[in-house]
Amino acid sequence: MNTSYRTQGHTDFYPQVVLSVVRRPSYTVAALRGDLDLVTAPALRNGLVALLHPGQKMLVLDLSKLWSCDAAGISALISAWHRALALGVSMRLAAPRSHVARILDDTALEHGLRTYPTLPQALRHPLPPALEPAGI
Repeated sequence: MNTSYRTQGHTDFYPQVVLSVVRRPSYTVAALRGDLDLVTAPALRNGLVALLHPGQKMLVLDLSKLWSCDAAGISALISAWHRALALGVSMRLAAPRSHVARILDDTALEHGLRTYPTLPQALRHPLPPALEPAGI
């Protein structure tokens, strides 16, 4: 199932972030494209939270086409990650561009939100023991 969300700000500069979603039995990948900032962060946070559900194993955010991210964007990611933790879902960030990676290194990683250099690495890395399904 593929889903796409578009959040757009109210200025003439067209700030937006597009969220494209691919669901698989063992994971969900949400690819972000655009600018994650004060204008777009609230709607993106709501879109990410709407993707989460009990029993889901992993949500990976592909950041390879995220051009910028400010403090409000980081806050939205961390808020969605806290909701994921509450539901027992492993949330990961994958393939951030270099300037977004620097922002993540300074803030999100302090909270424990993991970032992987590529999407395949994020998908391949095993789930933390606390999030593995029972009986494994």
